[in-house]
Amino acid sequence: MLPKNRRLPRHNFLIAQKQGKSYRFPHLSIVYHPVSPINSQQSRFAIITSAKVHKHATARNRLRRHIYNLLQTGNFKPIIPADIIIIPRPSMLKLNHDQINLALNQVLSKISLL
Repeated sequence: MLPKNRRLPRHNFLIAQKQGKSYRFPHLSIVYHPVSPINSQQSRFAIITSAKVHKHATARNRLRRHIYNLLQTGNFKPIIPADIIIIPRPSMLKLNHDQINLALNQVLSKISLL
C-alpha cells in the first residue's frame, strides 16, 4: 500500500476527476491533473476498479493492490507533481506481473512528457 502522503484524498480526487485530462490506453485509462509544487512535492495516486473489470471483488482488489505495489516500488518521478487516477480495464487481468509493470511504466512515462 502506498504511504498516506502518496494517496489521493477524496476532495482532491473529485477535483482531479473534474478538471483533469483523461488519456485512454489499451489496458488502462488515466486522469492526470497537474498540481503546483507549492501544494505537493510528490504525485498522488488513486485507483478505480469497477465491477466492469471483474465480477468478483477479490479479483478487483488483487489487481488494485498489485498496481499500488508497483507504484510504491517503482521509480516513477514525474517532472511536475500531479494527481493521477488510474482506471484499469478488464484486459489488464490477463497480463502477468512483468507485463503490468511494463504497461504501467510506459503509460506513466508518456503522460509525464505531455
